[in-house]
Amino acid sequence: MHGLFRSELSSVSKELPTIVVLASGNGSNFQVLAEKSISGELRANLKALIVDRPCGAVERAKKLGIEVEMLSKPWHEDLERVLDTLKPDLIVLAGFMKIIPERIVNKYFPRIVNIHPSLLPAFPGKDAIKQAFDYGVKVTGITIHFVDAGVDTGPIIFQKAIEIEEGWDLETLESKIHELEHESYWKVVSNLLYKAYKIEGRKVRSC
Repeated sequence: MHGLFRSELSSVSKELPTIVVLASGNGSNFQVLAEKSISGELRANLKALIVDRPCGAVERAKKLGIEVEMLSKPWHEDLERVLDTLKPDLIVLAGFMKIIPERIVNKYFPRIVNIHPSLLPAFPGKDAIKQAFDYGVKVTGITIHFVDAGVDTGPIIFQKAIEIEEGWDLETLESKIHELEHESYWKVVSNLLYKAYKIEGRKVRSC
């Protein structure tokens, strides 16, 4: 299966590819994506922030002039409606604390991407940084993956590791993980929009 290869479309349309970001929390990853889009480093039109609850990401979006879609209940039906209306080229999850229904995943696969703060398949689900810290691992990191019907089980696009130094507390590790996320996520999103790739089983390969 081939992913979106935007450069093939450039001769047909000069419009930028579109993305939407889904978030439920503080929104720091959303802000980096938005700022990179505004600056032109990420050549994409970030059409909207989609949230399932009032959260810090909303305030960040308002300051940056990004449209906000607050999902109403039942949220999964409203999410499908919003996505069908916006028709994004890529759906970017950035701390969205809901499991995307299988119907939506199947409809949009492989155009939903997520970032997870551990080296999957280790420490899936919530509180992954704390899980890794409490387990005592010496190396952890981040994983960017396509979303499938499971929880943090989709094909892995990108991983980056970090060694946990002696003396680090949980807060320090969280800060280091967030630095990796902010450095990497927007670049991977850009690659998905502009470079060819294919999915073979669980493996994502460049073409």
